[in-house]
Amino acid sequence: MRVIGLTGSIACGKSTISRYLISLGFPVIDGDQISRELTAPGNPVLEEIRHNFGDRYMNENGNLNRRALGQLIFRDEHARSRLDAVMAPHLMRMTKEGIEQYRSEGADLCFLYMPLLLEKGYDSLCDSVWTVWLPEDIQLSRLMERDSLSEEDALRRIRSVMSSDEKASRADHVIDNSGTVRQTFSAVDRLLHDEMNSCAVAGSLPSAQPSSRQVSFRSQSSFIVSQSDLTGLPEKQSSDPAISVMDRPAAARRQPSSRKAAWKMALWLKIALIASGVLLAVAITAYSMMSGYLSKQMKLHEEERNAVFDHYFVRVSGDSNEFEYRFSDRYKALILQYASKYNLDPAFVAAVILNESTFRADVVSPVGARGLMQLMSDTAGWIAEKLYVREFDFDLMFNAEDNIRFGCWYLNWLSDYFGGNLVCVISAYHTGQNKVKEWLNGNKTLELENLPDGPTKDYARKVTRDYGIYQVLWLSGNTADRASDGAGTSSR
Repeated sequence: MRVIGLTGSIACGKSTISRYLISLGFPVIDGDQISRELTAPGNPVLEEIRHNFGDRYMNENGNLNRRALGQLIFRDEHARSRLDAVMAPHLMRMTKEGIEQYRSEGADLCFLYMPLLLEKGYDSLCDSVWTVWLPEDIQLSRLMERDSLSEEDALRRIRSVMSSDEKASRADHVIDNSGTVRQTFSAVDRLLHDEMNSCAVAGSLPSAQPSSRQVSFRSQSSFIVSQSDLTGLPEKQSSDPAISVMDRPAAARRQPSSRKAAWKMALWLKIALIASGVLLAVAITAYSMMSGYLSKQMKLHEEERNAVFDHYFVRVSGDSNEFEYRFSDRYKALILQYASKYNLDPAFVAAVILNESTFRADVVSPVGARGLMQLMSDTAGWIAEKLYVREFDFDLMFNAEDNIRFGCWYLNWLSDYFGGNLVCVISAYHTGQNKVKEWLNGNKTLELENLPDGPTKDYARKVTRDYGIYQVLWLSGNTADRASDGAGTSSR
């Protein structure tokens, strides 16, 4: 089994590639997930952290206060070293255990997804290292947009870790993520093809079914590396032996006629036949070129279509042309349940979740917002009072159902507050209702183009765009009879 390290600097897109590899069925060992497991309640590592840093970095319920500890180690190099001393042995142990588990299951490739793979020496466990790279100006722009940071804060974070150029210089392969999603995935597929060919040449391709942690490639993807492509390099074929050809006897050869032709073709007929032949050749050539062009365009269209499906986590199910949500087993039922309960369009809720967390239930923003719908502590606490939730704990926002329930209630409340105006609801969810009231300036509605330039306008434009796409790709059959205002109608 080959172990491939996947790393990259901050905001370069390594998590997008990690999710793409998982969607193709490849095992991925996630360093961030291991860290979260090590600091979960009941784990001895959590007690070591409490002993080293004190109870002030623990919540009242015994959970680790990640936000407070993160702020400490970001500004204090000594504290960061102390935390590394506690976590490093356990991280290395669990990483090695994960690699050995996948090796015992017969996996061909295993990916080690570690943001600090090179800095912490995890590349010593890898056969090859892939780095996701961006030029600093694009990296800065994406980080500012993703985390709503000022240019100064974003630059401070970028320069607190190893640069994208330095990681690229130390990697075996560099994935340029400055283009489109489709181009990035095509680059990954080329690397996968080479890696799987290496496995095939080494004789490590399994003869039976893949392990329980692997699935075959999607048949509708334009980025497929088929099994027939992975059976090794083609064997060199030997040339056929020379064949002796005997001359025919002279009597068997056709003799030239001594008679002159009885009929001579007219000049105009020769010209007409030649012209017809030329026209026919041009027509055949044009048809061939057009067929090739159309075939190429159809393939390009299919690739772009699949890239859209990959970005929006949507796939086509069989031949029924029904679009399904890739995480339907985890989130679709919850979105439909609470969107219906709070009179919202499920496609609208899905678009908000996509832009808030890209469907990662454990994500925490730099300002402390949590979960799928990225709710802040004070907002979640206020919603808990409205929903009569007893003994509310902010860690509930890591639970998908609680987070979607709270988020849908809040969207419904904003819809009531702003009379169902879609732009107002989206903007208030991002920046707060007081700022939106200021922008309304006494008006009842707010148009997207009238929003001030900045993060909120960009966010509103993306949610509006993705809402429309989800209606077409996923929920068109369920939303045809819903209100056209997008956010839903008032429940009062």
